[in-house]
Parts: sequence; C-alpha cells; structure tokens
Amino acid sequence: MKKASILVAVSAVFCVIGMHHATLYAGEYKTITDMCDNKVEVPVTPNKIACMHCVSAEKIMTLGKGNLISLMPEQSPWAYKLFPEIKNAKSNKDITPDQMKDMKIDFVLYTPGMTKKEQYSAAGLKTVCAFSADKRPMNLDQFMENFKRQVTLFGDLLGPDAKARADKYNTYFDKKIKQILSITSIIDKKKWPSVYYGGLHGSVLSTQGKGSVMHWNTEVSGGNYLPQKLDDNHAKTTMQQIVSWEPDIILLSGYCDSIEMVTKNPDWTTLKAVKNGKVFRVPMGIYAWDHASGEGVLLMIYMAKLFHPDSFKDWNMIKEMKAFYSEVYGKTVTDQDAERILKHLPPL
Repeated sequence: MKKASILVAVSAVFCVIGMHHATLYAGEYKTITDMCDNKVEVPVTPNKIACMHCVSAEKIMTLGKGNLISLMPEQSPWAYKLFPEIKNAKSNKDITPDQMKDMKIDFVLYTPGMTKKEQYSAAGLKTVCAFSADKRPMNLDQFMENFKRQVTLFGDLLGPDAKARADKYNTYFDKKIKQILSITSIIDKKKWPSVYYGGLHGSVLSTQGKGSVMHWNTEVSGGNYLPQKLDDNHAKTTMQQIVSWEPDIILLSGYCDSIEMVTKNPDWTTLKAVKNGKVFRVPMGIYAWDHASGEGVLLMIYMAKLFHPDSFKDWNMIKEMKAFYSEVYGKTVTDQDAERILKHLPPL
C-alpha cells in the first residue's frame, strides 16, 4: 500500500509539473499558419524580427510594430519620416544566419525563390513564409482573400494591437475595392486601356506577370494588363513583345529613377503611349505602391483616375491619401505631403 501511495503521489507531482509546463509553454509560444501553409511556432511576444522578404518591414511598421524590426532592407524617406522607430533597425544586406543567432532573432520572414528558408532553418532559426509566388491568386476573388490573409498573418504574428490594425486595414481594403469595382465593372472592357508595367530591378523589360499584385490592381482599376500573358510572378519580356502589344499606357515601378528611361529611349519613342505622354511612374510612399504594398489600395484609385478620368473625376486623390494614412495607419499627412508622394519627392 505504501508503494502504491508513493507512486500515486509521484504521479500527481509530475502531472502538476507537466500541466504547469504546458501552461507556461502555451503562454510563451503560439502556432500560426504562414503563407506557404506551414505550421510554425513563434513567440507570443516577439522582440526581434529579421525581414529578409522585401515587403515584410512595410507590413510590420504599418501595423504599429516597427520597433520590433531588427533587420530589413533600406526603406523609403517617407517610411523613416512616418515611422522613425525603424531607424534602429540594421541592414539585412550580407547578414549571415549565425549573426542572426547571435542577435537572438525570434524569427526570419522569407519568401521561397528569393530568400530561401533552408539556410536559416539549418542554423536553428525559426522561419515564417511571408509570400509564395507558387500560391499566387489566379482570379480577383482569390487575390482579395490572399492579400487580406497576408495582412492577417502579420497581425497574428505581432499581437493583439497589430491584429486590430490588420482587421481595420482589411475592412478598408474591401470597402475601397468594392467602390472602385462598382464603377470599373460597368465600363465596357473595349474602353479599358491596355497597360504595360515594367521597371522592376531597374530594367524596363522586367515586369510582374499573371497572378501578380500588379495584374489584379490593374484589373480592379479598369485596365487590360498586358503582362498577364507571362506566367510568372516576376517576369521578363522583350522589346519585340512590347512593340506588338502597343500599350495605351506605360507604368513604371516606383523604384525607377525616372520615366526618362522610356521617354528618352529611342527604342520606345515610336510607341503611342510615349507619343501621347502616357508614361507614368508609380508613387513611392511608405513603400513602392506597385510592390505588394499596403498602399496598393491607393494605387488602385490612382490608376482608376488615370485610366478613366471622367468616371473618377469626383475622386480626390489627395483626400483619399489623407484619409487612408489617418484611418488605417494612424498617421497624419498634409496636402503638401500627399502632393510630394505623388510626385516622387521626399519629405521636406
């Protein structure tokens, strides 16, 4: 009987210890599903995040947690002005997994094909897939759900305050897209301009193809997106292909230095878009609007006004920008700030 009593007592002690450990563990970590559909354990309260996926820093700062970024690419002047806390982050250029371990990075945000996870996982670092080109959306409904899912992922990663901001963003995103589509969806598609977008990585022949964010942003705005014929997220085209497309409008990435890379290039001057002065550089605010930025909502409004000026004449771009930054990001921009963003000018 004594042995039985001792065994029961010991079992009870281990049971209590096990319950305590489980509670402690549950309080410190949570399991999320990333954009590659991996189940990943991450800290409930992260302190140090490495942004190896280029757009991740923008998502984190705009959800109010820029102070958690330890490593990131160089950001725009507007990002540093509106989110000065990111000035403490270091460059992610040439950083090694062992250096990340020494920094006690909580998790690394990556995207397959660009910043592969294997090197980080091999070093014992936690990895979270922030975007997968293989799973990019192939219709508009999928795009809307996929984009909101990504924002929600960042909210889940960063905690309750960020989750509330992510929910607010998604509500705004839905509302604005529905408002734009209520106009563009009833315009005869024969009246939609044909649009070429290029300028990724400094090359006018580098574009975003079928299923990319620019494909769907352009369609929402009432444009016929020519590079959708290229079945790749980031794709390369040829001058011959562009000449055969004969676009009505040419859009260049916000990362481009100037539209002169097209307008002063003799290879392009015969195109009607160039002849008609229809070459535009996408604005660069907190991030390049064309590069899966949360400001893609503003890009869709911007493009809708370019593509169908009469139908969107009552939409005031400055007013839309001020409302977006205030309501969604909690940041105040002046009329002058908004004008400078649209003109690709830095803060004063």
